[in-house]
Amino acid sequence: MKSLPVASISRSALVAAWVVLVGIEVVTQLAFKFAGHATGDFDFSGAAFARAASAPWLWVAVGGYCAGFLAWMLILRHMRLSRAYPASAIVFVAVMVASLLVLGESIATVQWIGATIIVAGILLLGRAVEATSTTPARTNPTE
Repeated sequence: MKSLPVASISRSALVAAWVVLVGIEVVTQLAFKFAGHATGDFDFSGAAFARAASAPWLWVAVGGYCAGFLAWMLILRHMRLSRAYPASAIVFVAVMVASLLVLGESIATVQWIGATIIVAGILLLGRAVEATSTTPARTNPTE
């Protein structure tokens, strides 16, 4: 099987792309929270859809999904999927911290433990991928 080439990029540029992606994802989730609060109860009626469509935060969230898609494509162009996808779990931790800082939500001890486990898992997966990085990736399962 052939391996897709991974384009070269400086480490600092790749870190910047990750920071941008995580930032976009955090803003997107906060925007969805604000949009949901602004629209009130949602009963799948035409009026409920109209209220949702008129909420500026909903459009911020939609724009965030689009921007996040572009940032993710940039990251995938420069990283192996087997390394990038597990690392994307850092968004869960970032959104949890943002919910504490921006929304004033309380975070239970068990959630902090879970966040620590997620970060540890990302670090371990990153090290495992580095150890096997000389093995070419397969990209076409039919070959």
